[in-house]
Amino acid sequence: MNTLAITGLFSPLGRRMARLASNFGVRVLGIDIKPMTKPFPGVEFVEADIRNPLLSELFKVEKVDAILHCSFRWRQRRTEEVFDSNVLGTMRLLGAAAIAGVHKVIIPSSTFVYGANADNPAFIREETELRGPAHYAYIQELREIETFVNGFRRQHPDMVITTLRFANILGGGIASPMARFLAVPMPPTLLGFDPMMQFIHHDDVLRVLGHCIMSDFSGVYNVAAPDPMPLLKALALAGAAPCPTLHIFAYPGLRWGRLLSRRVDDLTPLPLDNLRYSWVASTERMIQYLTFEPTVDAETTVAGFGKALRKHRYETNTSYRFAQDRYDNVVQTQHLFVEAKRRTQAAVSDLRGAASD
Repeated sequence: MNTLAITGLFSPLGRRMARLASNFGVRVLGIDIKPMTKPFPGVEFVEADIRNPLLSELFKVEKVDAILHCSFRWRQRRTEEVFDSNVLGTMRLLGAAAIAGVHKVIIPSSTFVYGANADNPAFIREETELRGPAHYAYIQELREIETFVNGFRRQHPDMVITTLRFANILGGGIASPMARFLAVPMPPTLLGFDPMMQFIHHDDVLRVLGHCIMSDFSGVYNVAAPDPMPLLKALALAGAAPCPTLHIFAYPGLRWGRLLSRRVDDLTPLPLDNLRYSWVASTERMIQYLTFEPTVDAETTVAGFGKALRKHRYETNTSYRFAQDRYDNVVQTQHLFVEAKRRTQAAVSDLRGAASD
């Protein structure tokens, strides 16, 4: 490989992949619309918009062999600027890659594209129809990107195009919808529903992307860690206290809330259907054809994220630190009281035993 181009260089995923690739001796060409504010060792930087028509000339001149597309922006509400960047930007990027003769393009996606529906199979395969809800912009835009990529793949069979549909990514500073959901002080749940969830550790995301950079795997692959778990278990592992709500009130409440205030988006980063129905993706192709298996299981991923989140809050939030310290003091006092009671009871028992002798 001569050169790897990474779009969205200053995204959390782009930064980490650039460092990882450069450490393995790969020449990295970083592309981002944001200016570079400090040196990035091992990376040659180009400040450019991926919608720029001259992008194909850049790929030719720099002899780019592979592209990792990391510039997707997660937004709940659709805006023309973000739509252009996400969807049209991906279309133009692939067009530029084809003109320049780029060998490989890797596109991260998400299992959100399947949608959470009552008739979902136990394990959703890659060929399943994409039915994610259109009223969450990031899901609709991922669906449009994938629809275009599937057609583009048929038109350019010589180009290796890898689409990785990741389960809920946690850690590494990646602001995935699930990471934002678990960070809500009291994340909403629907009474009577406890759907199965999948997760993937950010280190395994880096591993599978590196795996696809170094080898050719054309097609679509679900990527998730073993094993799926119920939503309420995930909340417990992350140390989040759920806020149960009747679903007959939650849906109209959310619709009206989103009309009245954008702050509602912070409380509901996941569609309500994803809190109601299971959307577990099959990882058979990942194991059999992608020849990849995550090293961190789902329980460890969620528990580790919760621990890191609590540590961050303790270090940055004075109110949280005060409340946590008071709570720890109460717990410690209760522990001392229980221990003193146990010792007292033991001493009384010994005295009774001595008196009986």
